[in-house]
Order: sequence, then structure tokens, then C-alpha cells
Amino acid sequence: MEKFSGYIVLEDSIVYGKLIIKDGKIKDIVSLKEDVAAPKTYIMAGFIDQHIHGASGCDAMDATFNSINTISKAILKEGVTSFLATTMTASSNSIEAAINNVVTNKDKVTGANLLGVHLEGPFISPKYKGAQPEEHIIPFDLDKITKWNQDNIIKIVTVAPEIDDFHQLIDYAKSHNMIVSFGHTAATYRQTIEAIKQGGNGFTHAFNAMASFTHREVGVVGAMLESKDTYAELIADGIHVSPPAVKLLINNKGLKNIILISDAMRGKWLPDGISELGGQKVIIKDGTARLESGNLAGSVLKFNDALRNISNWLGLSLIDLSRISSLNAAINLGISDAKGSIAIGKDADLVMLDKDFNVLKTMVGGKVLYESKSIW
Repeated sequence: MEKFSGYIVLEDSIVYGKLIIKDGKIKDIVSLKEDVAAPKTYIMAGFIDQHIHGASGCDAMDATFNSINTISKAILKEGVTSFLATTMTASSNSIEAAINNVVTNKDKVTGANLLGVHLEGPFISPKYKGAQPEEHIIPFDLDKITKWNQDNIIKIVTVAPEIDDFHQLIDYAKSHNMIVSFGHTAATYRQTIEAIKQGGNGFTHAFNAMASFTHREVGVVGAMLESKDTYAELIADGIHVSPPAVKLLINNKGLKNIILISDAMRGKWLPDGISELGGQKVIIKDGTARLESGNLAGSVLKFNDALRNISNWLGLSLIDLSRISSLNAAINLGISDAKGSIAIGKDADLVMLDKDFNVLKTMVGGKVLYESKSIW
């Protein structure tokens, strides 16, 4: 029976105590008298990254067990305990191979839980392709997505809502419990609002690769800021979104609609140098990943650094940080009965942090799978 002790961040309070873990679940939360002499440690629900392409030299599009398992183990160092393997716009065969790899190995990875797939592209706008290869952008194809979605493995699909046959995609998504998120899109405000009415409920990497806000056409960004019942993914690296824009987003949408993501690519946890994304050369320098064209190519953001950044920029409480790093994603993915917060009966997916957001331990299913060498 494992015990995790420290300041425990619950959904609405922080208590000093210990968690009793049994059979991979939180069996009890026991309050203790605070030990003022001990180093302060904070226990939070394990982070959920619903949008990550890769880490440590590996990418979900590699379509191998080694790559997906390497990613699952690398992100433990950041406190991530669950993730969606995120695909790239690529050939149909490449996308199918990447998804099949997740279906085959979903329950075999030895690090963070692999929850399924986030299908980013290929049904997007060439105008806002970002780092998505334009030659593989295609119109919506019902037969393709039906073939790819084995065992309902696709949990989120990022799509441009202005595409032809969007209604077909929405109908398919609704019938297969798939979240429709808007990204890489040139849609107008009216097109976006109409797509929300049809059932779309998210915005992929807020402000990035979407029609921007002007005073005459507020675009996708305007619809995102206005719609209170949709979520927005946020890359809090200070590069994709500036701190004032982060504040604007949170003030408009509210904390319950913000989901932190990394959108990390294979260069995360590697030194600066040359990497690759979707067959394209990526230059990693000073915490930024860019194509040779200058376009951002995902991030190399570590998840605990995202929390540190948000804390420094906005001074959010640990309760609020836990909401945007875990609970909101769990609610969005329909798994909040088991994950996303610390409560008796929920999965023991936990992260222990110091006061500076350094990860000390990461627990998945009641087992400590990562422990920092410099824990004390």
C-alpha cells in the first residue's frame, strides 16, 4: 500500500496529509498535522496532455511501439500521466499506420496512460496550414475517417469548419463520441458560430493557425473568445501565445474552458539542433521549434514549465492550475469519473511537485514510475 504525503491539491481546497493508495486507486485522504520543518511538497492530479506529437526523438507518426512507448515514459518527467497521441497531416497510409499503432499498443506502454488519438488534419485549410504539409491536405472523406477510427480510438479531430461536407464530419463525430475542435482554419466568425451550433466544441492551440481578430471580421478568434461553452487549448510557452493574450483568453472564457497542452514534437527533451516534423526540417533553438520557413513547428514545452509560466504570469492558485492541467481535459474526454482530480475512488495518477514546479515523483495507476534524482 503506497503513501503519498504533502500538501494535497483537491478540487476546491488544499489539505496537508497523506494519500492511501491501494490497487491503483485512491483509497483514503488522511489529514495530518503540518510538518513545518519538512520541505514543502505539493501533490496534484497527474497532468493530461490531449495534444502532443512527440518527445525524446520520437513521434506518434513513427508508427512503432518503441516511439509511442518512449513518449509515454519521457513525459513522466513533466508530471504527465495521460495523453493523446497526436497525428500530423500526412498520406492516408501514414495516418492509418500511426493510428493502428495506437490501437495495437494502447495498453502496452509503460509510462503515461495512452488514451487514444488526437487526429490533427488532414481536413484543414491550406491558408493556415502552419507546419502541416500542404500536399497532404484533403477534403473531408467519410470513408477514410471511418477506416481510421478503429475501436473509436480517435477522441479529438482538429478540423477547419469551413470545409465542404463539415456536416458529415459532425454527424459522424456525434455518433462516435468524438470531439470536434477547430484549428488550422480560415473560417469567418459566422461560419465558426454555425459550426459550434452544429456540435463543434473546441479550439485547437488557441490563437495559432486560425483566422485572427479584426474590428470588421472577428474571425475564429472572435468566436473563440465569445463562446463560453467551448474549450480552448493553450500552449503556455510564451512563444505561441503572449502572457497578455493568455490573460485575455482566460478572462473571456473562464478557467473551466481552458485546457493546457504542450503540442510538443520529437525535439522535446533533446538539445538544440536539427529535428523533424512531418518529413520537414525543424530547427530547435532557445526553446523554440521552427520550420526553415520560420513557421512554428509545434513546441518543445515541458508540461510542468507551462504551469510555472501561468503561475508567474497570472498568479493562479494551485487549485486553478490543477483544473486547467488535468480536470478540464478529463471532463472534455469524458473520463472525469476516474481521472482529473484527487478524490477517493479515482485512479492514483498523481504528480508530486516542489514549490518551483519541479517534478519530484510521478505515479500512474498507483505505481511510482518516475522519481527525480535530486528529490531532496
